[in-house]
Amino acid sequence: MKRTLGALGLAAALGAVAAPAAARADTLVNQQFCGGNTFNTCAFISSSTSLNGSGNTVLTLTVTNPVGNNAGSVFTAVGIANLPSGATVTGGTASGAGTSFTFAPGGPSGLSGAGIESDVVGFGAEPPAPTNGINVGESATFTFTFNGAYNLGAIQYSLHDQGGAPQGCEASTKLVINGSVAGGYTANVGPCGPPPPPPPPTTVPEPASLMLLASGLASIGGTGVIRRRRK
Repeated sequence: MKRTLGALGLAAALGAVAAPAAARADTLVNQQFCGGNTFNTCAFISSSTSLNGSGNTVLTLTVTNPVGNNAGSVFTAVGIANLPSGATVTGGTASGAGTSFTFAPGGPSGLSGAGIESDVVGFGAEPPAPTNGINVGESATFTFTFNGAYNLGAIQYSLHDQGGAPQGCEASTKLVINGSVAGGYTANVGPCGPPPPPPPPTTVPEPASLMLLASGLASIGGTGVIRRRRK
């Protein structure tokens, strides 16, 4: 009996040693950012990295469209850029509101300019956009699987917000967050341009001016009557 218990204890100990350790996730970003290249938009970004069973880095990115954004605001593209040297993304998945997104290794439509790096890779909303994007109050989680183990602390996050612009602004904006800057960084921060100037005020004539105008018209009319009588 003692030998049996001893064997079972040894087997349990060996099993505990052989069992793979749970993957540890390191948080990179977990805060709200506001900015944009046309008008201000806000997004809550949460990202973390872990190693899968093959030793490849997996980035998990959750994007939330806050309730405080303008009505009609929809995130139609989400991506990352400024990847480490030699790093490539071999696959990606989307869940939550992002189930209507398609993985785009070459970069989704709408994520260019505004300081976004050229090596962007991410997800674009399936047609018809912006119906299938991340609407106000919704969240989506995206995963990016890399071709090896990398430090992703300096990558760039970007999103395209289509619709919901204040009156007088363009219909979309791009929000860019640079992970290498402490506290985050938004490219081209600032609201849209000033509203058009109001029309010039209509001048109301003063009473004295009206009396002068009336007397002038009366004198013109009297002169015409005198001329007709003389004829």
